Amino acid sequence: MSEKTIFYPPMRAGRIYHIAAIIVLSIAGFWSLWSTTRAQVGPVFLLHLIPMLLAVTLVPFLIYRLYTLYNAHYTLEREHLHLQWGWRLETIPMNNIEWILPVSDLETPLRLPWLRWPGAILGNRHLPDGRLVEFLSTQTQNMMLIGTPERIFAISPDNPNAFLLAHQRLIELGSLNPSTSRSVHPSFLFARVWNSLIARYLLLIGALLSLGLLIWARLAVDQISHISLGYTPQGLPNEPLPGIQLMLLPILNITAYFINSILGFVFYRRDDQHAWAYLLWGNSILMAAIYLIAIYRLLYGT
Repeated sequence: MSEKTIFYPPMRAGRIYHIAAIIVLSIAGFWSLWSTTRAQVGPVFLLHLIPMLLAVTLVPFLIYRLYTLYNAHYTLEREHLHLQWGWRLETIPMNNIEWILPVSDLETPLRLPWLRWPGAILGNRHLPDGRLVEFLSTQTQNMMLIGTPERIFAISPDNPNAFLLAHQRLIELGSLNPSTSRSVHPSFLFARVWNSLIARYLLLIGALLSLGLLIWARLAVDQISHISLGYTPQGLPNEPLPGIQLMLLPILNITAYFINSILGFVFYRRDDQHAWAYLLWGNSILMAAIYLIAIYRLLYGT
C-alpha cells in the first residue's frame, strides 16, 4: 500500500472562469489598442485607453492565478502533509496536525476572504477566538480545516472523505523519522531575485527606461500635433495621426515589461534557468531603448 497520496482541489469551474476572463480582457485590450489609433485627442482617447489599461493590469494577474491553480495539490505522506499552491508551499509534520474537520462542523460560519472568485479562495482571515485561518481552496463547498499550533489551513480536496481516511491510515502507521515544518511564500522568490545583483539591475534599468519613455512621450505630445507612423508601399509617409497617439509606444513598452518580468520570475525559480530570466529582463531594456530611439527620430528626424 502506498504511503503517499495526492489530492487535487476541484478545478473545472476555476479554469473556466480564469480562461474566460483572460480571453475577454485580452480581446478588450486589443480592441482598445486598435481604437486608440483612430481616436482624436481628448476624453474620447482616454475612454478608449481604459480597457487596455485594465487588460495590462489584470491579465498577468489572472494568468498567475491560473498557473497556481494548475499547480495546486495536497499530498499526504507518512511524515508530512504538503499543501502546494503555485509558489506557495506549506509542509506540516504529521505530529503537528492537531485535528482535521469539515468546515460545516464549526459552531459559527467561517468568514471567507474578501477578494475571491471560482478557483481562488485564497487569503487570510481570523476566527472569533483570534486564530488565523489561511485559505488554500478553490471552492467553499466541502471545505476542510486543518488545525496546527501556528494556524489553521482551509483546503478543498476533491474527495474529503478519502482525504480523512488516508490521514487516519497514516496516523495509525505512525511516523518513521522526525520531521520539521517548512513554509515557502511567493515573497521568498521576490527576495531571491532582489538579492541577485544582475537581476536587480536588469529590472531597475528596465523600469527606469520605461518610466523615462512614458514621461518623454507625454512631453513630446505637447510639441507635435500630428505624427506619421510608417510608410506606404510607394515609400510615402502614412496619413498623419493625432499626436496623442504617440502615447501608444510607452503603453506597449510597459505591457511588454510586465510580461517579461512575470515570465522571468517563472524561470528564475530554477537555478539552471536563470539565464532565460536574464534574457527576458534584458529584452525589456532593449525594447525601451528602441522605443526611445523611435520617439527621437519622430521628433528630430534622422
